[in-house]
Amino acid sequence: MTTTDDAAKILEGMLCAAGLPVRASYRPGEVCRVLGISERTFWYLTERYEISPATGSPLRPDSLDSYLLSCHRRVRFAELAAFIERNNTYERRNAAVDPRQMPLFE
Repeated sequence: MTTTDDAAKILEGMLCAAGLPVRASYRPGEVCRVLGISERTFWYLTERYEISPATGSPLRPDSLDSYLLSCHRRVRFAELAAFIERNNTYERRNAAVDPRQMPLFE
């Protein structure tokens, strides 16, 4: 499990790899590029976002909070970091393999 600081550092690395600076918020195309998702997936993730009245956390951890600025959708840096913290798929896909586990794959 990642902490918030770890998730922010991972996100900063992902932003650097995508050629984007660290900013307060990002446009849909930039979020798609950073997370490696399609535009359709972006809209799916943002439409599913809903806060639980009991806990104040998202009902679905695999959803993404966004807001409208004028008529443009934006996602905050903090929300992207929280999304990475909630969804460790990136870590599972890109984690270093423990050499002791290699015989299991042979």
